[in-house]
Formats: sequence, C-alpha cells, structure tokens
Amino acid sequence: MKIAIIDSCDNSYVTEPDIEREVLATKADVELYHVRNTSELPAQVLGYDGLISWHLVPLRAPFLGSLRQCRGIVRAAVGFDNIDLQAARERGIVVANVPDYGTEEVADHSLAMALNLLRRLPQGHAVVASGSWDWREVGPLPRLSQLDIGLIGFGRIGMAVAARFKAFGCRVRFYDPYVSSGVEKALGVRRCESLTGLLQGSDLVSIHAPLTEETRHLIGSRELEMLKGKYLINTARGPIIDCAALADAVSDHLLAGVALDVFEDEQAAIPMLFLQRNEVLLSPHVAFYSQAALPELRRKAAQVLLSLLEQGHHRNAIH
Repeated sequence: MKIAIIDSCDNSYVTEPDIEREVLATKADVELYHVRNTSELPAQVLGYDGLISWHLVPLRAPFLGSLRQCRGIVRAAVGFDNIDLQAARERGIVVANVPDYGTEEVADHSLAMALNLLRRLPQGHAVVASGSWDWREVGPLPRLSQLDIGLIGFGRIGMAVAARFKAFGCRVRFYDPYVSSGVEKALGVRRCESLTGLLQGSDLVSIHAPLTEETRHLIGSRELEMLKGKYLINTARGPIIDCAALADAVSDHLLAGVALDVFEDEQAAIPMLFLQRNEVLLSPHVAFYSQAALPELRRKAAQVLLSLLEQGHHRNAIH
C-alpha cells in the first residue's frame, strides 16, 4: 500500500516520517509531502491508498474527487474542519480522527491560561521589571473558589478542564446540546440549556467545541457584550470567535481578560491591538503539544489509518 502524509510548508508538524514508517512497517510505503495546498502534490498521490492529514492543508472536494483508490483519510488531530466530509463520503473514503491524543495537554493549557489571567501574572512580572514590589500595582485579583466557570463544549477535553477547575473549588457549568442527559450528575457540574444562560452566569468562559458551520462565529458582538467584565479563553478553533468583534471588544476594554491559543486566521498577522494590551494573553497554537503528545498523535494516526485500510473501519471514524 501507499500512504501520503500531507503536512504544511509553514509550521510543519512532521519533519521525518520515522514514527509512521515504524507503525506501518511492511504494510505500506510512506511518503511525506510539505505543501501549501493540494495542487502542489505530485500526481502519484492521486493513486495512493490512504492519507494522513495535518490541519494547515485543506482537503477540498476537487482534490478528494480526483483520488483514484484512496480508502481512508486520518486527520492527525481532534478537529477535522480542513476536510470536506461530504466529498469524501461521495468518493467512498472513510475519514477518521484522533480524538484522545492531547486531552491532558489542552486541559492543562486552558487552566494555565486561566490562572495567568485571573492571578494577573504578566502584570505582576511587569511591576517587578519596573523596579517596584508594590503588590497594589498588580490590580484586583479574584478568589478562584468563588468563580463560576462556563465551558462551551463538553467532550473529552471539556470534561478534563472541568475536573481541573473543580479541584480549585470553582463552580463549573457547561453548554453542549449534543451531550446526553446525566453527564452533569455523574461529574458534579451544572448543565446550561442555552449559550446565553452560560455566558450570563459565568465569570470565565473557556471554549472546547469543534469548528462546524454551527459553531463558526458562535461568539460574536452580542455574546461578547454578555461577557462584559469577564474572562474568555479559546484553545479550540480560532473561527469560533468573530475576530473583528473581539477586536472591538478589546478596544473598548469590554473584557477583564482574554487568552487565545488559536486565531481566526493563523497565517495572517495578529492585530497590533492584541499585542499591546495587558489583558490579552496569546500562545502559538501550542495547547495540544508536549514532548509526549506529538509522538502519541503521530503513532495513533498511523494506527488508525492502518485499521481503516486493513479492516475498513475504526471506532474513530467520523459519520
């Protein structure tokens, strides 16, 4: 069999397909391609049996429709918004993801961002750097155990984040219309029946939803107005927040703090406004990463693809 790993020229994840070749061993030949888009791929890829996809290279309908014998595509991540699922189905290609690889890392990063905002660590550093040790200059600091934490999306990562905030004594609520009833009882959290209810009742909101047509710009001007004086964290997908609306909110000092590990367009320059404000904390789409998580992701992606190609199915298949 022939397998292609499709990674980006910019901010690539795989430099050498050693892990994938180890997993697939005698089962398949593996080739790595760094491209900006699928038009840069060599023609022979159209005849490959399977693909491992990384998120900066979109796999759209024209490309998927031209694949001659591809039977499986694995998105090396939790989210799969770079793949046209309908086009893949029409071609008879099974698409799967790796939903469990970096749960701890994303949850830990979300908590780290929250603690940085709530304890105003960047401001504290700036005070000391200025030569002062006057704690008053740091500004007001809330008590964590008195906060209501709202989670948008309550899958594996959302649940892991809830456990971490509960350890600090926070009250945790979530909004996720696709989670079955009873989860809130099992985990000791509160369910909100509407996004409005979650936003209005939370002191800090953290996003853990996938990017879909339903969640694109889920947080816009109206929702940001409900977060006046509150905190917002996004370690999920950038386009869930309307960037223009967020820029207006930051410009107006609407939010107490905002932390972003993802951005609506990560290949464009970050607006200077976000770099100049103390209440804004940024990180370079690194929440998924640890020295253990990336090899785990690559290994699991290869294992899932092998299962798709040999058995025709895997529990991670996206239906």
